[in-house]
Amino acid sequence: MKIKIEKKYLQIGFTIFLTAIAILLVVFFIWNNNSIKTSVRKFNSIMSPVYYGLIIAYLLTPIVDFFEKKLFIPLFAKLKWFEEEKDKNRRIHIRIFSVTLTFVITLFLLYIFFASVIPELIKSIQSIVKQYPYYTRNMMNTINKGLENNPELRELLQDIVYSYSNETDNWLNDNFLPMIQKMLPNVGDMLLGFSSSILKFLKFLWNIIIGLIISIYVLNSKEKFAMSCVRNAYAIFETKTANRLVESVRFTHRTFIGFLSGKVFDSLIIGIITFVVLSIMKMPYTVLISIIVGITNIIPFFGPWFGAIPSLFILVMINPKYALYFLIFIVILQQFDGNFLGPKILSQTTGIATFWIICSITVFSGFLGVPGMLIAVPVTAVLFALFNRITDNMLIKKNLPTDPASYDCVGSISDTGEITKYVYIKEKHVSKKRVDKPSLFKTLFSKFKEFLAKKSKKGTD
Repeated sequence: MKIKIEKKYLQIGFTIFLTAIAILLVVFFIWNNNSIKTSVRKFNSIMSPVYYGLIIAYLLTPIVDFFEKKLFIPLFAKLKWFEEEKDKNRRIHIRIFSVTLTFVITLFLLYIFFASVIPELIKSIQSIVKQYPYYTRNMMNTINKGLENNPELRELLQDIVYSYSNETDNWLNDNFLPMIQKMLPNVGDMLLGFSSSILKFLKFLWNIIIGLIISIYVLNSKEKFAMSCVRNAYAIFETKTANRLVESVRFTHRTFIGFLSGKVFDSLIIGIITFVVLSIMKMPYTVLISIIVGITNIIPFFGPWFGAIPSLFILVMINPKYALYFLIFIVILQQFDGNFLGPKILSQTTGIATFWIICSITVFSGFLGVPGMLIAVPVTAVLFALFNRITDNMLIKKNLPTDPASYDCVGSISDTGEITKYVYIKEKHVSKKRVDKPSLFKTLFSKFKEFLAKKSKKGTD
């Protein structure tokens, strides 16, 4: 006798089985949390060269595409190198030239930065640390001169400066300055006292080198990787789902790479403008302040203020006039960047309200720190696009318009999708007839008249 098992019982049993596995996995993760963290850290440590390679390749992709489309394809066509009809490997040759030029320029710029800018930056920081007591006295003299007519406020500011200046001076000399000195390229001292740090640095350097090699292979074959991923997506998912997935990934890529590359280029221009203007104004520590302003400008919304505050603090200690001039300049510069330069470079706006930008930066910075600030806006833009797409699909199923402007002042929507605008009609109040009640004086006067009339009537009778 054959036993027939109904399909619904198989589905129920399979669901119970998956639920039990999920519960066991959750219990396992809870009880083995430390071992899992250790395993994840070890795996990430092993895979770090691959991570570096993928990040480098992703960040350099716009530069490679620019050289390929704007330089080498027209150049090969003009000089008739590796003509497409004769040489099937024409695209490979163009890609090799583009990748090579990208790495040469990138490494050259990094060399210039580390060879010229970093030493000047370290000298500026060392100078600030060493001259900090002089700057403190200078600030005290400025307070004394500026607040001669207000002794109470002068004493309060003097107490604040005295109380924090000693602590700051000790921290700068005991902690900050030694840290900066360790960054100097003094190989002899490093070999004597920092062998463990050298091993960590060499391991990091080795991972970066392997990552660079991996990035070269990824950049040379990025179309093959993309085709393979798209092929797997259509093999695993349904056609409609795969279409949405591929389009969503492309939108995410455009949003991320467009925003990050545009913001970096915008911040580079802002840093150069700051250096040129401060040099013309003969401000102190122009390199240090320009780097602070340029780097912090990468962070949306809050970045300019993050860069302006420490720069203002440095200039206030040296000369308050410098701080005032710098404040005026930074306000003008941020207006120029926010209203002209930024929109020109970041032509594709995210379309997110300022409120949501502030919220996203606050949330992402709380979880991920500074990297969270950098990716907050593009991630939020992608999430908003996904949410809007889901909302549009739900409205389309209900035969309702998807344009947000259609929902302005909506009073009601019928089953057929017709929108009735809301019109405020003021309620008309029915006025009641006013009945004037006699005052107390009139009442007494009328009673008195009645009393006199009765008296006179009795007298006549």
